[in-house]
Amino acid sequence: MKQWVRVASCFYPASWRRRYAMEFDALLDEVDANWKDVFDILKGALTMQFTSWNLKSIAVAFAVTGAAIAAAVAFSIPSQYQSTSVMQITTAGSAQGDARSDFTKHINKMEQEVLSRTSLQRLIVGLGLYQSQRREKPIEDIVQDMRNHEINIKPIHEAGGNRQDAVAFSISTTYPDAKLAQAMNRELVSRFTEQNVIAARAGYLRMGENLEVLDPASLPRKPFYPARGWFAFTGLFAGLLAGLAVSYALRWRITIVRRPAH
Repeated sequence: MKQWVRVASCFYPASWRRRYAMEFDALLDEVDANWKDVFDILKGALTMQFTSWNLKSIAVAFAVTGAAIAAAVAFSIPSQYQSTSVMQITTAGSAQGDARSDFTKHINKMEQEVLSRTSLQRLIVGLGLYQSQRREKPIEDIVQDMRNHEINIKPIHEAGGNRQDAVAFSISTTYPDAKLAQAMNRELVSRFTEQNVIAARAGYLRMGENLEVLDPASLPRKPFYPARGWFAFTGLFAGLLAGLAVSYALRWRITIVRRPAH
């Protein structure tokens, strides 16, 4: 136990150790130390370290520590890559009636089929996705997680502007592997095309209605998540605030202790 006490005493400032090291060792030889003594000595050492520093030193130390911890957490999170494509429905000639509303309903119907459990299960098996998760979770749960977190389909209102004869939408897919994220996206684009062909054969589409790919599935070069720079900045800022809070708290405590009693 005395060895741990000596280790704790090493955290005192160098000036204190040079002045009191011999006296401290002599006192330590005469007492039976316990864990409470270790923590008391460590607490006193850290308090003295902080009180011997100025406000700037404490703030910088905490800021650097916060940034380092946040960066370590960010790098422990697996990278996620996002591939994006854009598709658009148009009709030849002038649009009649509420064409955009009909287009939106058609997109929603295709989306239900493309994101159905059977469709996504075939996609997962076909591309060999989520292999480790498939050993631990039911395929139904994986499909639900994929639908909720890894696939995002949304309209792009800017693409068609005020035109009544065009509606565009984007498809985003996220996965830890960039090439597989792109492969997922290509498969979804292909399945939207298939559903559009099925609807055309069944006579559900307007005359001249066409589904086209404006932007093919992209190959992501950088991780979509996590934003490691933002993690580090957040840790830096949080550490800075913590350093300022600790510094002011210690100064306030020292002022109270040193204030003479009346």
